[in-house]
Amino acid sequence: MKYLPQSTINNWASAKNNMLNNEEYNASQWETFNNMRRKLIKALNDKGYGLLLGSDAPQVFNVPGFSIQHEMQGMIDAGLTPYDVLKAGTANVAKFFDREGDFGQVSEGASADLILLNSNPLNDIANMKQIQGVMLRGRWLDRAFIDSELKKIADKNAGSD
Repeated sequence: MKYLPQSTINNWASAKNNMLNNEEYNASQWETFNNMRRKLIKALNDKGYGLLLGSDAPQVFNVPGFSIQHEMQGMIDAGLTPYDVLKAGTANVAKFFDREGDFGQVSEGASADLILLNSNPLNDIANMKQIQGVMLRGRWLDRAFIDSELKKIADKNAGSD
């Protein structure tokens, strides 16, 4: 399914191709940068600096909601455990905003927002993609509803270009 207008996808692909084909682009230098980034993420986590899960937007091919899956895998690739990654997207966020107990955990009195998965993400962070449903502000959104809403977005964008 297509969730973005084709013009957006084409612009992103063009921007990436222009970058990769630019005579100043250096793949080895880019890989060195990514290796340093992974080491920095791992070191900050190991020293207890409380990383926060999130994706920078707007960036090429960074679609809110979907791009967080890439961010989680990037943290795993940096050497974090699935537990560390999940904590960065839940408890660490609540702590950062001084809202521990309000969200970032499953407990009485906390916000009723959570994702129900078909498989344990502690075994493999990719299991975060196996969404059975979402509890959002106390309202249950099952897989059929989520798929229906995504289809509406795809249908809306199918004729946008």
